[in-house]
Amino acid sequence: MANESTIELAALRFEGRRFEGHALDVECTQELIAYRSLILECAKELWRRKNPDRVRLPKGFEDGFRVQFDRIDEGSAVVPLRRVRDAAQPELDLGDEFDEAAALVDAAIASADRDDLLPELLPSSIVPIFANFGRTLGDDEVLYTRARGSAVEAAYTPKARARLAAWVGPTYEDRVEIVGEVRMANLGPGAFRLQIPASGLQVEGRFEASQEPLVLEALRNHRSARLRVKGTAEFATRDRQIKRILSVDEVALAPTETDTFDESATPIWEQLAAIGVEAPPGTWEAVPSDLSTRIDEVVYGHGGGRR
Repeated sequence: MANESTIELAALRFEGRRFEGHALDVECTQELIAYRSLILECAKELWRRKNPDRVRLPKGFEDGFRVQFDRIDEGSAVVPLRRVRDAAQPELDLGDEFDEAAALVDAAIASADRDDLLPELLPSSIVPIFANFGRTLGDDEVLYTRARGSAVEAAYTPKARARLAAWVGPTYEDRVEIVGEVRMANLGPGAFRLQIPASGLQVEGRFEASQEPLVLEALRNHRSARLRVKGTAEFATRDRQIKRILSVDEVALAPTETDTFDESATPIWEQLAAIGVEAPPGTWEAVPSDLSTRIDEVVYGHGGGRR
């Protein structure tokens, strides 16, 4: 229409044998609809974050988000998506929530393909929408997304699709191998609590009767021994933090890491002597001779003794 113009939003590239010659099967247009839903819902959440005092979205926010394509380019089949902008709308060259959403969707897909954490800014509410994205693709097909302004495509591979599908709920399960300190063991139901040294996080799990001797030994010698656990655990979708150990396939004792003694290191008394020699003249004369008994008064200003 005369009072409308368009601006680039993103490009979707379908790769696979059936897309050769920049051909696109009719059912694959469903991916364009699913992609639009991802961008729209993500943009809504981003706008709400920026406007926490607003109850409703701006008038026309959703209905005004119109996306079109007028050609299919080569390589194998590239669909350039453009947003329709009414003449009354402000210029979009500086970007807005929809452009930010397209970039976040790219980042989420790339993270899933790398088996990495989801982007921190990605609204968790849009993760389930990925279940409708990629449904028409075969196991040997890849859909690449590229937000405008980006020179890098995000590969929506079968691996990325499977990973995002596993993240649909608030939690997901995955194989795990961790080493930690046994802080509690209950013989009745065969339950134990493991503290992970790096994070200090404590997670609970259940063990089999055959695993009981090693679990109890790790508990009894918890200061000098650690328990290595292989099994299945439940993780939080948002930050992929382990929540609990669901099943234990194998346990083994692991020694604690101890600091090694470096015989070549300079003794501490020699280091202190060197510091004393380098101090400016008169420094040590200013130090009170009874500092050890007046430390609170001299250093912290407490007490009312003589100076």
